[in-house]
Amino acid sequence: MQLQIITGSAGSGKTTQLRAIQDELKDQGTDVVIYHGASCTTPFFINHLCNQAMAGVTHFLADDCTQFQIKAVTDLKARGIHSGIPSGFVVHLVRQA
Repeated sequence: MQLQIITGSAGSGKTTQLRAIQDELKDQGTDVVIYHGASCTTPFFINHLCNQAMAGVTHFLADDCTQFQIKAVTDLKARGIHSGIPSGFVVHLVRQA
């Protein structure tokens, strides 16, 4: 799994950067939804991310993620091949301001 965490203060363009990634993927023929991290619990968020990865989705985009969600994804990535997540799965997370 590849992980990019986008951080910055409020109004710094974090969501704009995430939408640009979404647009670039769409131009390449990959439709990707942007999930809203703050609207779900950390266990639900991680379960959803894992389900998407196992279903063959190649990218996961999430905006407004909590520090706990980001920590959980970082921990999952640290497990490497033992996480069960394909190495080509790419995650872009925007941290809450």
